[in-house]
Amino acid sequence: MIVRLYTWESAAPGCQLLGDGWRLPTNDEWRGLVKQYGGLREEGEDKGKAAYTALLGGGSSGFNAVLGGGRTMSGEYARLEAHGFYWTASESDPTMAWFYNFGKGALFVNRHRDGEKARAFSVRCMRE
Repeated sequence: MIVRLYTWESAAPGCQLLGDGWRLPTNDEWRGLVKQYGGLREEGEDKGKAAYTALLGGGSSGFNAVLGGGRTMSGEYARLEAHGFYWTASESDPTMAWFYNFGKGALFVNRHRDGEKARAFSVRCMRE
């Protein structure tokens, strides 16, 4: 499995390299996607399990999320094959942004507002 990780600052420009119309999705767009498949951990009756199953690689959605882990601010790689962290284009404050977490241990999809922008996570780009 090849996984590329991006800081928040490099995530949006990385999507734009794909060509015209490509961009990093917002928090609301990610939330809408997850909702189509059962909802987030804090919203769905099954605590995000249906969305996790549908959106993970091999799931019914064809989205094929990977559990690529992340890189901490100190440069350490962690949680490979245990979590898939995905940036959104939405800031929560000047140093943090929203991200989505596919957690293998509890089989859920969750979102967090406290993604330190210097950390490196996966990116899923969308086309207009």
